[in-house]
Amino acid sequence: MLYLNSTSEKQTVELQRALLAADGYLFLGLPKEALKELDDIDEENQRDSAMLRARIRVLLHLRRWTEANDLSTLGCDIYPDENEFMVQRAFALHQMKKGGEAVQVLLNAPEWIRRTGILHYNLACYEAQLGDADTARQCIRAAIEINSSFKKNARQDPDLQGLWN
Repeated sequence: MLYLNSTSEKQTVELQRALLAADGYLFLGLPKEALKELDDIDEENQRDSAMLRARIRVLLHLRRWTEANDLSTLGCDIYPDENEFMVQRAFALHQMKKGGEAVQVLLNAPEWIRRTGILHYNLACYEAQLGDADTARQCIRAAIEINSSFKKNARQDPDLQGLWN
């Protein structure tokens, strides 16, 4: 699955079907339909980790930054060992023009999360937008060292354009 890459043994067939359908709708560029699929899931499953991640992704596609931030905060509280909630929260804050808060979210991440390339990549984006090109360059170098595939993305990312000029 492109957007929803984990299933749990405790997930119901109904929940798995909704997650797959939402994933398909997102892939087709239909986030409103994806959200409808997720809205139809019973209250008991609304706090499932995969369900929260799926809903946050849909909200991000819909540019509903505040809701994505709030739900990501909830995800961080309920599932502190899952790094995606923290990364998505930082992204939502960044989109809300709260780059300083986004940086703090990532800097306060547990040590094991700080060893991931995506964290350093996002920090580079946020620092570049805040005007700290030196720190942004250090962060992007760290991200590329962890995962070389970030190099291509970095050259094309509008948030990082100031680093290459």
